[in-house]
Amino acid sequence: MMKNNSTHYIRPIGEVYLPVISRPLVVESNAIKFFDDSDVRQPNRVFTYLKRGGLALVSGAQGEIQKLAEYLQKRRNELVSYEKPAYDRKRDRRSRTSTRRERVKPTGIEPQKRLMVLADSEGKLQLDPSPELPFLIELIGELEGINGKFPFLLPWEQLTNIQSALSIEYMLEGFECSFLAGQSVLPPKSQETTDLFRRGLKSLSYPDQILDLGCGSGILTILARTEFPTAQIAAVDIMPEALATTKINLKNHRKLDLVSVYHSDLFQGISDKTFDVILFNAPWVVARSRSRSELPTNDEKQKILTRFFEQVGNHLKPNGDLLLGYADHSGPNAIKKLADLIDHFGFKNHEQYKARVSTHRSNKKWQTISVYHLRRRF
Repeated sequence: MMKNNSTHYIRPIGEVYLPVISRPLVVESNAIKFFDDSDVRQPNRVFTYLKRGGLALVSGAQGEIQKLAEYLQKRRNELVSYEKPAYDRKRDRRSRTSTRRERVKPTGIEPQKRLMVLADSEGKLQLDPSPELPFLIELIGELEGINGKFPFLLPWEQLTNIQSALSIEYMLEGFECSFLAGQSVLPPKSQETTDLFRRGLKSLSYPDQILDLGCGSGILTILARTEFPTAQIAAVDIMPEALATTKINLKNHRKLDLVSVYHSDLFQGISDKTFDVILFNAPWVVARSRSRSELPTNDEKQKILTRFFEQVGNHLKPNGDLLLGYADHSGPNAIKKLADLIDHFGFKNHEQYKARVSTHRSNKKWQTISVYHLRRRF
């Protein structure tokens, strides 16, 4: 039964924490029932329960749970109801044809989302074998420690998506190890962007305090840590899964020392700190984010960029350096707005490092990516 918005009681486990992504599923379902390893090997039992509107919390062998998930997917049409759009006689013939093509729409909860697994309060999954997924609560988009002493639920589908994302390795020149990227985290694939920031860092005097704002995968944090081994570095991001990814990559690259990782919406979580160098690979697509995976790249009406310039002056030391990454993906108007912001908030472009790269946009084969080395005018 539901105790409050964030926890739920499940027999025989007790109180569990519900991540935000799971709460609507619990509200829409009749109940949650626990199925152990022996139950999982009888998929029709789980299917029957799901058909009645419940959620299934499963434990046991990963391979058997995967078989169960595949079984449920095959019988998806029996678990998901469909509704037919209302017919509008005023539609023209072309519209009616389109309506027939899209005549049914699924409603309710997809079976893959109704299959849940459990992690203990430390994030160890109750599976056999238990996969090695450090910082799991953050990888699913929740803040570190938010579950307190409680174990927590996550959909099997989300777990497999995270595992799939982390199975891909990204190797870039100039690093000893490959990089990983959690689900919805921008993968560190751009050698050109990394090289431009490296050039910018190499031009600097030896800084004591460095900030990587919007750290994502942590590649710029590790780059700065490599260039300036004794500098204190802060890595911040608004997305918990990015913080987890940064910590995983820092650990793999053996760069954890002298680096602090914070949850922060721009400078909100580090309001009392100032830095000699600020790195910010700003979102460069001027468009609304339609999904969580677009948060690192999309900036509707350049609101994030504007907020950044409104705040950065309070956190950059008087003789500090700002390395800002941006691209002309959204055309000359976006670049003009950037230039206006630089000027309006009292900065000047000391140096611009740029590269021309191919793009997947249908109407534009190439775009220019830049790292602007900015300093205060006065």
